[in-house]
Amino acid sequence: MLAWELAKNHKAKVALLDADIQGTCISAKALNSKLPFEVYSVGSKMQLWEKGKILGEQGYDYLIIDGNPRSIHEDPALIEVIAKLSDLNLIISRASPRDLKAQLKYVEIVKKATSGEIRLLWNFYQKNTGAHREGVPEGENLLNLKSIKTKIGLRVAYQDVGYAECYIGDLGNKEAASEIKSLGNEIKRLLDGKN
Repeated sequence: MLAWELAKNHKAKVALLDADIQGTCISAKALNSKLPFEVYSVGSKMQLWEKGKILGEQGYDYLIIDGNPRSIHEDPALIEVIAKLSDLNLIISRASPRDLKAQLKYVEIVKKATSGEIRLLWNFYQKNTGAHREGVPEGENLLNLKSIKTKIGLRVAYQDVGYAECYIGDLGNKEAASEIKSLGNEIKRLLDGKN
């Protein structure tokens, strides 16, 4: 969704590097060749490093890396390379103690490896749930990280974005479109050093 937003509404040249073993970004591009950004599969830290270097030289405005927290068990060196390459590392989590505790080792590796920003992005967030509202400051304290302001809600509208030939704003869900627009604007400001 972030790649869509940056490419479509910010008119940016965007590449998404799919380093997740599930390959959901690659399969989305295969099903929808009209996605307004390029998607590349990278299966190892060497492929990621080389592809990132090539795309950087080709003038891409944004390189988004889709990693996998499970890599901590499968290939922790890949997490280190992602963190080293990234100007902004988004730790995506639900606002629940179990999900947050599962992030501890991952966040520790990212903190050691990166010189860039690290922020929490709350996903499946339910603003009317006390546990989620309380979970945000608890998570920030537990992981010793700041959150970005935008929170991504639990919405059916997000399920098939990328697989359908449409952008989230085309689906008629104004709240979802507003969240993604806000996320794109906030990411751009952070990377431009304005937050």
